[in-house]
Amino acid sequence: MPKQNSKLKIRDPFVMNEDQVNESVANFLKEHGFNTHFLTGRSKGIDVEGSKNGWEIFVESKGSHANDHDNDTVFQTKQIKTHTYVQIGKLMEYKNRKKSNALFAMANPDIPRIRNRVDLVKDSLDILGFIRLWIQADNTVIVEYPNELNNILSSLKIVPNKKS
Repeated sequence: MPKQNSKLKIRDPFVMNEDQVNESVANFLKEHGFNTHFLTGRSKGIDVEGSKNGWEIFVESKGSHANDHDNDTVFQTKQIKTHTYVQIGKLMEYKNRKKSNALFAMANPDIPRIRNRVDLVKDSLDILGFIRLWIQADNTVIVEYPNELNNILSSLKIVPNKKS
């Protein structure tokens, strides 16, 4: 059951729905030279897909509230937990279908309630090779990823090359 952000003990600093997350991710990927396609509304399938230099990226997104909620209505913490695990499950399914030259990412608004939930499984996400795309209030994107992906992500210009 959704809650009013204004009534939470610690309010979410901003509110973003899944369509806004998808658009932010697609714009980020386009800025880095990817061809992209993203879903809106209640469309079924991979939320954001991109391709560049023989690589594909598949992104499963969630928002902090539903597309049809007002700006003060947000998902409960229990819903965020469920959404996080649904994201991971879908990415695992995509990974089983696509064997090579593929990247898998989860995208979420960078709010503490979601970040804290994802951080509880961060090590497991790294083992799975899953990227985390954190959408900021200004629609910019912070990328977190397993170290093993550094060379691939830097060659695709998604992240700067880390110096060892």
